[in-house]
Amino acid sequence: MTEFKAPRTEIEWSRRAIINVVDVLAAHAESLTLVGAHAVLLRTMDLDVPRMPPGDGDLGVTRGLVGDVPSIEALLSDGGYEHRTTARPGLWGREPYDESDGTRSFREKIDLLAPHGLSGTASRTKRGVPALRSAHGKLAVGNALGLELAAFNRSLMTITDFADRRLSAEIHVAEIPALILAKGSKVGERLREPRKGPVRDKDLGDLWRLMAVADPTETVRVIDEFVDHPEVGIGVRQSLRWTAEVLQDPVSVERAKLAFDTFVDPAQVDRTFGLWRNAMDGRS
Repeated sequence: MTEFKAPRTEIEWSRRAIINVVDVLAAHAESLTLVGAHAVLLRTMDLDVPRMPPGDGDLGVTRGLVGDVPSIEALLSDGGYEHRTTARPGLWGREPYDESDGTRSFREKIDLLAPHGLSGTASRTKRGVPALRSAHGKLAVGNALGLELAAFNRSLMTITDFADRRLSAEIHVAEIPALILAKGSKVGERLREPRKGPVRDKDLGDLWRLMAVADPTETVRVIDEFVDHPEVGIGVRQSLRWTAEVLQDPVSVERAKLAFDTFVDPAQVDRTFGLWRNAMDGRS
């Protein structure tokens, strides 16, 4: 049996977690889309800026592409994963260990998230996915606003393990327009509703990374194709408004600068935000 080099750092463990869970959920591979920080890294690899280590792997789950069998809950449980919490659906962990304060944590952390607009719930406070509950369990997958475009704006990529390059997996990865809306929506929602979680400088840094490598006119054109989509149009329009508001907020620019310290010229951050602010003008 092949022995693979064990991860050591947080980013190595999170990449290993993605590769492992893609294998465990191979029966539902078509429904999975990599979103979050690892997707940002993959889409901005040519940017000569230090990467920011993510702590877990975020995988979007498109309801209409998930079969009723085998159960996601059963597959993950059989693969050695367990719920990191019962307070919120979709949070899975493997390789448990005890923190110095005695709390239980996991080296492999995965967050399974269906787009809110495809989850089967109209409530913004409900984190579950009623459309998947009967076949896959009420805690198997959570939902999040801002991932609607990622269910369509994605393409296959090969992701390679950071600790041992012999390990890899093929997975759909959200493309830049979808990731910009996901990041902008996350920040915009949390600015309006702090109980959803803190806004981190890193989130604004990720947003800048995506904008720095993309053409704003082409990105807006792609987004516009989905604003009236029968399934996700409402969610895309909401994400677009939140993203535009984030770009208009001067604090967003300053927080993006803090995320990179001295690695990115502040004037470059200003220029990128200004360019995208003009492209998104009138959409908030």
